Amino acid sequence: MPELLEQDLHPTFSPLYSAQQITRAKAVEFIFTPQFSSPQSNFICRKSDSGVKVIYTDGSKTDEGTGSAYCIRENYGIIASWQGKLDSSNSVFQAEILAIRMAIEAASSLHRPIKIWTDSLSSLMAILNPKSHHSIIREIQTLLLSHKHIHLRWLKAHVGYLGNECADQLAKEAITKGDPFLLPKQLSYLKAEIMSAALIIWQDNWYNGETGRSTHDIMPRVSNKPVGWNREEIMFVTGHGPFPSYLLRFNLRTHDNCLCGEKGDPIHYATKCPFTLYWHFQTPTVSLKLQWLKNILTNNFSITRLRLIMRFIRDENNLIVEDNNWALIHPD
Repeated sequence: MPELLEQDLHPTFSPLYSAQQITRAKAVEFIFTPQFSSPQSNFICRKSDSGVKVIYTDGSKTDEGTGSAYCIRENYGIIASWQGKLDSSNSVFQAEILAIRMAIEAASSLHRPIKIWTDSLSSLMAILNPKSHHSIIREIQTLLLSHKHIHLRWLKAHVGYLGNECADQLAKEAITKGDPFLLPKQLSYLKAEIMSAALIIWQDNWYNGETGRSTHDIMPRVSNKPVGWNREEIMFVTGHGPFPSYLLRFNLRTHDNCLCGEKGDPIHYATKCPFTLYWHFQTPTVSLKLQWLKNILTNNFSITRLRLIMRFIRDENNLIVEDNNWALIHPD
């Protein structure tokens, strides 16, 4: 395929019209031309081109699949049509540009001006982009540069254009009746599939894992969305923080007791330790411990108290930790 240079192509909007005017109009003519031609952008008020051969294209996507189609009208009648059945993973944008591509191929054998109508403004804007890397878009650009008698036009969908309504119906029928047409899956679809597969593997590993069980009890479902916890909440839930029970695991303490004499774990400091009495929560029963923790993490007032407890433990560890080994990890 010949390389298209940026100066070879250009948008054909007239400066007399703004993008908002074009969007509000019922139809606008887009003529894809080389730079030496005079660009045009004409507002069309007619409902049909009487006696002129025109092509209408459309794409459709439903839960059942994706369809692409065009129809050729002449003297108020349909003289030819094409329907393509795409994979359900293909997008409506792919269906739209495929219909335009097939319509241009059908019109290329005619040696008189012919108009191709589409209700997909995004497709036309993509065709006007000289830097597009989409394979079908590049094919369309090359064909249009080689067949200057073909003009592209945009119209609003479902405002009374019989040709557009016919193409829309053919595209819907193509989902089940069209000729199978294989197109590469879009990158966005492939990314979504990879993400879905990765989440399934992650969920399986998280469910069957042996570590992080305290966090798993609170959040049994994995997600790629941040949970919104800050450092204090994470330390409290995981138990990975300035707690004697945690420091003992790494031989940074000789025992796991708080200075008050009880086991120094997160629940102790949140409910029993006299040093954190001002911020205490009610001690939960064993059976309600998980729900108690979930309630704390979903209540803004409780989260604030929890953060104050954690900051106190961090800043006043000399009152809570009696081992000199603590200085090995907190020399300040």
